[in-house]
Amino acid sequence: MRSRERSGDQLSLTVSAWRSGHGDAVVAPVLGVALAYGALDQGGFYSEQFVNLLGLVAVAVAARLLAGPRRVPAYLVGCIVAWLGFAGWALYCAAVQGPPAAGLPAAAVATCLAAVAWSAGGLGSSGRRLLAAVLVAVGLVVALTGWAGVALHRPPLAMVSSGVWRAASTLTYANATAALLVTAILVALAVLPESRRLLCTLVLGGLLLGLVTTMSRAGGLALGVGLAVAATAPVLRRRLARSWSALPTAAIGFGGLLPSLPEASTPNPLLALAGLAAAAAVPVLADRAPRCTAAAVAGGLVLAVLLVPTAPAAIGDARLTAASPERADLVRVALAQAGAAPLTGVGPGRLELAYLDHRGVPVLAQFVHQEYLQTTAETGLVGLGLVLAGIGALVAGAAHRRGRPGSTAAIALLVAFGVHSGFDFLWHIPVLPLLAVLAAVTLVPVHRHTREQEIP
Repeated sequence: MRSRERSGDQLSLTVSAWRSGHGDAVVAPVLGVALAYGALDQGGFYSEQFVNLLGLVAVAVAARLLAGPRRVPAYLVGCIVAWLGFAGWALYCAAVQGPPAAGLPAAAVATCLAAVAWSAGGLGSSGRRLLAAVLVAVGLVVALTGWAGVALHRPPLAMVSSGVWRAASTLTYANATAALLVTAILVALAVLPESRRLLCTLVLGGLLLGLVTTMSRAGGLALGVGLAVAATAPVLRRRLARSWSALPTAAIGFGGLLPSLPEASTPNPLLALAGLAAAAAVPVLADRAPRCTAAAVAGGLVLAVLLVPTAPAAIGDARLTAASPERADLVRVALAQAGAAPLTGVGPGRLELAYLDHRGVPVLAQFVHQEYLQTTAETGLVGLGLVLAGIGALVAGAAHRRGRPGSTAAIALLVAFGVHSGFDFLWHIPVLPLLAVLAAVTLVPVHRHTREQEIP
């Protein structure tokens, strides 16, 4: 009898410990594991992977519940309500057009995002610092594996597109890899300590090299827009200026990959490693021997330029152009179906992308590569409005705390992700919207006992 009483007392003490705040020590690591798992296992794209990702998020939700009641900021309440509303709307649209189960994937992703926002929203500064560190570390792993995939010609870490090898990394899709790296760059810019200049430049240079290796046009555009937004904060603008050597670092590292880019080329890992070593030397010299920096940068860039003739013409023909006839065909077909049911859409998963393209060739596609249009076509303007309301609530919450570098970086990464979403199917790769939401919630300062806490 006494053993049962002791067990009951131990359980009560455990619950009390959770309610005193120790639950945060589980919420942050579990969310970090979920992020890392999704990034390293194809973005949680396939059903089994997505179920595992949902399981990890459910553990974080349970830990958050055990941690006791916490005040949820009003802006997070808004985005949670909007995304849960979208989940219900997706199920309704699916039921109207056909079997309700067709709406489960979209509803599950939206519910997952709401759960992540709620779980992360109550974390203290230590938990948010941990998540930010995990996010940057995951970005570096993704960048390195993508670079290695191109250097070694190893699918699925690298894939051939338009005659060139592009970094696909552990997400196994170049444009998804680019979206993750853009977010990681903007988070690193906000959270890395200014006193560790060499660390900042090496990390930013490595992430930028990974992004360049994907050769994603939308990724480059998204980064440019995100950096323009970030530069509106004086602190972030100063950090950008001090990390200038990240640019030649990425350029020199990419130069070492040039001979390995053609589809029919032989992998040249030794030259790629030499380029990577030369690239890493630039920020080291900039930090420890400023007088040698100019010579090192000039020498590295000359070497990279000398290797340009070994790059395939497909880089210029296919990647350095805004034209994309295939995407234009997809937009044309999706617009026609969106116009047929503008308010409710045709139903999740019921968009028909079987058509004749601009060359008269039959095509069967799964995604429009334009998330706003695909969401409108499947769930109507109501569905799109609910999705945008959730994103808008996050932006509004960050803007309410404007003037803080974390808030500006959160707005920058949300804007960058929004821009990139107009050119690809990022919302259908679960880890990417999860990453954007988690990064934004992590960076926005939270009020705790009238004192505002921020990273760093």
